[in-house]
Amino acid sequence: MVEFSLLAGALFLLIMGIFDLGRAVAVYISIAEAAHEGARQLVLRSNENSTPPDTLIVNATLAKIGGGGIILIEDPCLPGCSAPAQASTNPPANSGYIWITPNRAPGNHEVTVQITYAFSPMTALISELTGTTITMTASSSMRAEY
Repeated sequence: MVEFSLLAGALFLLIMGIFDLGRAVAVYISIAEAAHEGARQLVLRSNENSTPPDTLIVNATLAKIGGGGIILIEDPCLPGCSAPAQASTNPPANSGYIWITPNRAPGNHEVTVQITYAFSPMTALISELTGTTITMTASSSMRAEY
């Protein structure tokens, strides 16, 4: 019992760290797939005349996530920012922003959907070591064919 009491703190920290790492990987995979789905919707010919903020693209991105406790909203700088506003306005903990490229001119150009997510670890010691939130960014770029 003495040995267990000496090692229990480290063991529980290791187990909670594994849970936090698993949550972080799951969230990153979800936002990466959501960014890819948003970009796929953006390059469709039916969305040629869409303008930001674009609820169709945002809804396609959110549908790919399907809930799961991941909260995403449009980037506060839309419509009119040529880059995401993440430097000036970080999202609240366990939520994120969807930024859609404003360039929708006809031609074979690249369009991008970027998601910035503020992941908050559950374990207090890990939060103290890494900060209260860890910013994750996933983006997907595709060539428009319209």
